[in-house]
Amino acid sequence: MLTCIAVFQTLAAADTVYGHQNTQTRLASDTADNLIWDRYTLPSTTHSLSVVSALSRIKFSTRGSAQPLHTIAELLSGEVSQSASGKTLVVLAGRSRRLAVESHQAELRKFISERGSSIGSSVPKTLGDVGAALVAAGTNASLLILQASVSS
Repeated sequence: MLTCIAVFQTLAAADTVYGHQNTQTRLASDTADNLIWDRYTLPSTTHSLSVVSALSRIKFSTRGSAQPLHTIAELLSGEVSQSASGKTLVVLAGRSRRLAVESHQAELRKFISERGSSIGSSVPKTLGDVGAALVAAGTNASLLILQASVSS
């Protein structure tokens, strides 16, 4: 009789740890987020023609939602079905939001459960909650996940 035993080991780096939070640092973080969003979503005469051309091919939108991960997956599903054949849809998402007040972990667990998906615990740590939800949804798009870094 032959017995087969499978052994799995997952190694994950430590979670991202941010410094002490207070009202001032949270306001600074929100301001930085808003400034970078406005820089690329609002028309500007300071952008070169190549930047204006590139930005014209990017769809920027804002939505309010009680279930943002569900909303993102639905919006992306609609975009995938509308995209022209042969074109690759690229989704740009942040890995985390520094000093965010809200957490999407509970919604992510519900989202994964609803879809019957199975992803490892390292996926949200690596891709963030939005990236993990899009992987769990089986999104047919390329994901580009970013996280800002402070240079010392």
